[in-house]
Amino acid sequence: MAVKTLKAANNQKDPSKARLDELARRYYTPLLSFFRKRTRNAPEVPDLVQQVFLKLAQHGEPGAIEHAEGYIFQTAANTLRDHFRHEIVRERYARDPLTLASAADSDFAVERVLEARESLLLVVTVIRGLPERTRDVLTLRVFEGLKYSEIAHLYGISTRAVEKHMAKALARLTAALGGRP
Repeated sequence: MAVKTLKAANNQKDPSKARLDELARRYYTPLLSFFRKRTRNAPEVPDLVQQVFLKLAQHGEPGAIEHAEGYIFQTAANTLRDHFRHEIVRERYARDPLTLASAADSDFAVERVLEARESLLLVVTVIRGLPERTRDVLTLRVFEGLKYSEIAHLYGISTRAVEKHMAKALARLTAALGGRP
């Protein structure tokens, strides 16, 4: 008896929770039926129903929903669509031989990956710290693949000046990496 009184007191304090409880009592069984008809995996059905009510709870004001039945079943349809999309991705990942092979036989040790990330961060930091013209010359040569003569023509400087900018950039990168690969 005390539990019912406590529940009634809690529901009076929070009308949105009371409305959510009412919607759950009314639509739980119809939602089970909805999902059973549309999915082959029976154990997932209660989880799907739970997701619908979770989305309703996140709505903020379940009491403000004017057409609750339409809203709930549209939410259920969206939940089912999201579930099927997730399943497609999961199956594609599970069946992809490259993904399986790379996950099982990865040549990359965690330490090696972390070292590479640190090196990359260091390279980016050094490049950002270069003078603007030197950074531009390095970027155009390395990332854009322009020849020294093309860069020289673009900036209106001599080819020798481009070579000096490249030498400066490479010297700084070499010094920063200090023997790292």
